[in-house]
Amino acid sequence: MRAKWLLLGFAVVAALVPPVVAKAEGLSSGAERLLGVEELGGEDMESVRVNIDTDRGSFLVEVYPDIAPLSAQNFMRLVLEGYYDGIVVHRVVEGFVMQAGQPTEEQQDKQELDTRIPDEVNRAHHDPGTISFAKLYDTETETYVPDSAGAQFFVNLGDNRRLDENFTVFGKVVWGMETVRKIEVGDTIIRAYVVNVL
Repeated sequence: MRAKWLLLGFAVVAALVPPVVAKAEGLSSGAERLLGVEELGGEDMESVRVNIDTDRGSFLVEVYPDIAPLSAQNFMRLVLEGYYDGIVVHRVVEGFVMQAGQPTEEQQDKQELDTRIPDEVNRAHHDPGTISFAKLYDTETETYVPDSAGAQFFVNLGDNRRLDENFTVFGKVVWGMETVRKIEVGDTIIRAYVVNVL
């Protein structure tokens, strides 16, 4: 099977996932209703903030365990273990996504931290500013490989709701989206770290 990294997702406790709809097809169909970017972080939604410093400046991501527990747990683990520190941005498609998380040849020691996680029901739309994990794509069957999300994440630069069926939103950029839009292939994530929830 020939596979290449495209877009991905993560998960934690099945009890936190909404009930599955009878006619469910794809990840997002398992949710009764998907949340738009403006609803993320509202009401009493628990969140953790991660600051990401890059060559182009900084941006702040809010991660929501309530909507994507496994993905949130995976992302926080990688941040706390320093996985993203020094990682180079390897994919930018204007109006689509900015993607990072693939180690260079000199960073192969990071590979052991890049473990796959199960797919989880998507709880939010892939609106501009939302963040999700990439998945492997099988070029022979032209389908995304189930349970292949790992360390590569992407920030949606446009309205990518067509990705809802295959990927899991676990957070959004709450500050510095103008920085994200300036990032180019080859730019570096200098450091990613947890900051206090405001």
